[in-house]
Amino acid sequence: MGRGRTQRTALTIALALALASCGRADDGAEVAGTEVTAPSTTAPAPTTVPPPPTTVQVNYVVQSGDSLSVIASRFGVSTQALADFNAISDVNSIVVGQELSIPPTTVATSSTTVAG
Repeated sequence: MGRGRTQRTALTIALALALASCGRADDGAEVAGTEVTAPSTTAPAPTTVPPPPTTVQVNYVVQSGDSLSVIASRFGVSTQALADFNAISDVNSIVVGQELSIPPTTVATSSTTVAG
């Protein structure tokens, strides 16, 4: 057996072993007990992950033209929650310059898209 033939035989054996480890024999037949699955060609849909909630405490000074409902809407809270949090019994009685505490809320500032 010549040196070239020995190298070809070694290469053939290495190739057969490599193919067998992938679940295929050198003739393309499946190796018993293995299953070969082609990788998916479509990427999974991205998943939207909300950011962690942030608790925010804000104070607001009433400006000319403000109403409790406008301020509540601006900060994403109900008018009643804003009134209750500031011990305001009449939602129509706020005055310019009055400082209001905005109830802490869960604020989601943005969302993150993660490809899965």
